[in-house]
Amino acid sequence: MQSPLHVIKLDGFIDIARYPEFRDLFERIPHGAVLVDLSDAEGVDSIFLSELLLFKRRHVGRVAVLIPEHGLLWRVFEIAGIGRRLDVFTQRKDALRALDQPDWQAIS
Repeated sequence: MQSPLHVIKLDGFIDIARYPEFRDLFERIPHGAVLVDLSDAEGVDSIFLSELLLFKRRHVGRVAVLIPEHGLLWRVFEIAGIGRRLDVFTQRKDALRALDQPDWQAIS
């Protein structure tokens, strides 16, 4: 049986001012596959990246991150080497495939 997919969707600029928001989301996600959807995000700061890496380390289940293909966020992830520590995708279908999810409709 396929595990449920949990989605954390964040948009805009994700920085320390939003720390309580994303920290709470990371702490409330149950075990299972997680898609961190940053496709509408404009940028992130180092606090968010640190929390994202900690979440990946603590979480029981697969974690994939979806980012825009080009732009500031893509560049930040490239410079920070996040792709060496997390499964980062620019295409939704590729992220879902990595999480063993058949399609976007599976997201609740």
